[in-house]
Amino acid sequence: MRLYLLALFFILNIILPAVAADSKPNIIYILADDLGWKDVGFHGGVAKTPNIDLMAKQGARLERFYTLPYSTPTRAALLTGRYPLRYGLQMMSILPWNTYGISETERLLPEALKTAGYSTAAFGEWRLGHAKKKFFPTERGFDYFFGSLNKGRKHFKSSDTKNLDWWEGEEQIDVEGYDAEIIAKSVKDYINDNANKTPFFLYISFPNPAFPFEAPEKYLQSYRDIANKNQRNYYAMVSALDYSVGKIIESLREQKLENNTLIIFHSDNGGAVKNKYKTGDGDVPLAVANNGPFFNGKGSLYEGAVRVPALAYWPSKIKPQMTNELIHVTDMYNTLLTVAGASLSSDEQVKPTDGVNAWSVISEGRLSARKEILLNVDEFRGALISNNWKLIVYATLPARFELFNIQDDPTEENNRSRTEPEIVKKLLRRFNDFAWEMAPSEYLKDLARPHENHAPIFWRNNPTRP
Repeated sequence: MRLYLLALFFILNIILPAVAADSKPNIIYILADDLGWKDVGFHGGVAKTPNIDLMAKQGARLERFYTLPYSTPTRAALLTGRYPLRYGLQMMSILPWNTYGISETERLLPEALKTAGYSTAAFGEWRLGHAKKKFFPTERGFDYFFGSLNKGRKHFKSSDTKNLDWWEGEEQIDVEGYDAEIIAKSVKDYINDNANKTPFFLYISFPNPAFPFEAPEKYLQSYRDIANKNQRNYYAMVSALDYSVGKIIESLREQKLENNTLIIFHSDNGGAVKNKYKTGDGDVPLAVANNGPFFNGKGSLYEGAVRVPALAYWPSKIKPQMTNELIHVTDMYNTLLTVAGASLSSDEQVKPTDGVNAWSVISEGRLSARKEILLNVDEFRGALISNNWKLIVYATLPARFELFNIQDDPTEENNRSRTEPEIVKKLLRRFNDFAWEMAPSEYLKDLARPHENHAPIFWRNNPTRP
């Protein structure tokens, strides 16, 4: 009898953890940095992206997926499910000289997923606060962190890199190699170490293909016929990103986890364009990213800045499809918590979210309940989509409105603000409702404090440099 009980105890301790892990999906969320809409193969791009393309082919292509114009606001919207205007992160990105971070009063996605039994880890660029320990990922719901707290100055890392911002947990460490590959290896090690334990949520924010344009020679070889050095390096960086994504998928297959893992992939904003004023956030010497038919790019309120390449991949749950339904990055908070079986009740989610559950849109191609997206609002400008209409408001002088029918005019060439005044008035009323709820910008507040080093001071519309 004793031998029987020992055998039963042994079997239960081996099998039950695997069953528990299989009952909830693993979730891997991958962000690219400043990736142009057309710079993936499934949109007809030049850069070679076979791994990303395969997920797009076998999963769901999200063709009207919207983010915010800059890195920090997009990350904040994703991890809170709330528009950044509500907690002061609506303007610009957090940069090395800034002292603020995401509010401690906001419930973040990893914190919510932990209540559903998930282990959580973050890799790559954090961009949500670094000046105080309370802003660190490991203080905001992540069990493990490996990456940079802010934006890295170089993609090639070594122990002699000046001001090397690389951390494991809450300790600064030295790393050697190319950042995308360093991150992919760490993710692979994590998956191998945690396979068939608790379900995991991995938040992976690659620094690629954002400026500076640097890539290992093995990726550059594919683009040696391209004369422009920046263009050649940019495409190679996209391929390095794709290779790293492929290594992560490979590790899932090796551990037989692919069929029980949901992968979301998209860019944090559109590809960068050259602007009149420097911001300190990946300013490019010339535009090499391709935002396809969409106007302008990162930092603006046009489609080229906020409409990004996006997909969802889960072989056992998502059928191959393409949807043109509206999806906003805030929706991913509600969607992932629903898929994970976490609570969105008012007891747990004290602050109401702006996102909606988009799972039926993503997995089955159904119509979306979302008819409106606030693309952003800050002290000087903003934009709102309502059904097929998009209103852009510039409050700085000369103040003006722009109105586009995005369904008929996705390239935003025909400003109809003068011919459709009633629609402008209707959308402006709704826009002003949001503006009334806006918290003061942490970026503007931070500009008022003394800075130890020279930092670009920028707070208004930034024209694209021709």
